[in-house]
Formats: sequence, structure tokens, C-alpha cells
Amino acid sequence: MENNHILGLYVSYYLSRFDKIAYQNLGYGNQLETHKNIGKLLSVNPYTIKNWRDEFDPLFGHRVGWYQRPMNPSRIRVAQALENLDELQIRGIVEDILSGKINQEPDDVNQLILIASDDVKRKSTHKFILRAPTGKAAEEYFQHHYSENKIPVAGELIDCRDLGVGYDFRIENETNKHFVEVKGLSDTTGGIQFTNKEWTTAKEQGDKYFLCVVSNLSGEVVIDFIQNPAKKISPQKNLYTSIQISWSVTQKQLAEIK
Repeated sequence: MENNHILGLYVSYYLSRFDKIAYQNLGYGNQLETHKNIGKLLSVNPYTIKNWRDEFDPLFGHRVGWYQRPMNPSRIRVAQALENLDELQIRGIVEDILSGKINQEPDDVNQLILIASDDVKRKSTHKFILRAPTGKAAEEYFQHHYSENKIPVAGELIDCRDLGVGYDFRIENETNKHFVEVKGLSDTTGGIQFTNKEWTTAKEQGDKYFLCVVSNLSGEVVIDFIQNPAKKISPQKNLYTSIQISWSVTQKQLAEIK
């Protein structure tokens, strides 16, 4: 399957899953006009785009005429890879594909193609990754530090690490709620990564969100707090084989704002 066709599967999945909202948000007009524009951008027959969309439809209860046909393995893999992402996240991938921006990130293109490819021998992968030792140590250090210093804000510290809410701890007091994401570095310098949920939450919460960087865990520990990190740093977006999105902050950026 040609690469432009593989990328077209991701676009078609988006059209099927989000249906009217997808067509509206892409802004190309009605369904026919949208298929024509997508076909032109990807060098794919517009009717092929429509047919791919229809192949995904049984998953979402749309245009159920295809329900008797078995789904192609490549379509299944695309659907499984994207199932845990929301409309905004998938739209971002689709817009990068259609604008050609995705081609500026060869690793991202290769990941998308790898997922749908029929030519690769596959091994099962885990969707969830356990916290690294440095991360756990950093979180424990923050808890101890907070119990003694009540920094960055005073209040009741609530452990949210296992809830998947985009931050590790919530601090509640009589007037407000604040959120703390803890990152650990074994040395005095290094970069960090946000999950897409963490970075999205940081942008939404603004000044109520704190990044806590606990560094030099192997020596004399240093703890820094960065309020509203989404305003102060510009991480690089990364796309993984399982279609998890994270945001990377380089060592240089982190050093500049400490």
C-alpha cells in the first residue's frame, strides 16, 4: 500500500468516527467537496477516500451498509491505534497530514506508516508505561518537601498520580485549587517529557498549574517550581507507534527558565 494511501486511512478514520463534526472542523465544505479536497491533497481518488471512510463506519454506527464485509487488518490497526485519542488530538494529526506538515517530521510519518503496514512482523506492545525510578523518587521527594515547606502554595495535598488526570498532585485550599506535575532528573541537567494529557491540562489551567522539577536525584537534590509552564516553554510534539502524544522539553529550554 502506498504511503499516501496509508495516510489517507487516518483521515478517513477521522471522517467516519466524528462524522458531521469532522467535516465541519476541516472546513472544506460538504462531504463531496471535502472528499475532493482531501483527494487532491493526498493524490488519492476522492471516491477512495469515501470508500475508506465507509469501511470504518460499522465501528461507529454510521452508514451501516458495509457491516457484512470483514474489515481489512490495516484498517483495524489504524482504528486500534487511534481509539484512545479525542477529536482534537486526531484532528491535529489529520491537519498535519493534509497540510504536509507531517512530512517535516520523518519519524512521525514512519510511525503512522508502520502502524498500518502489512509488511512488518509485529510484536505486542503495552499501552501503559510504569513510572520510571527517577519519576517515583522525584514524586516522593516532592511529597516530603511539601509536608515541610508548603511550596508552591499552601493547602491540602491530594495524590492524583493513578487517576490519569494530567497532573500528579492537586493542592486545595479555601479559595482555590492548584495542580502540580512532578518530573525527575537523575543528574543536574536534562530534558523532560509531558504526556499529551499533562500538556493539555497545563495549557488549560494556566497559572494554577505548576511543573516541579526535582533534579540531581543521585546527589544533592535540587527542586524547582515553574508556574504556568505552557506559557514559558515550547516543547516539541512527538508521535509514538501506539499513537500516544507527548511533548518534549529540551535540556536547554529547561535550563533557561530555572
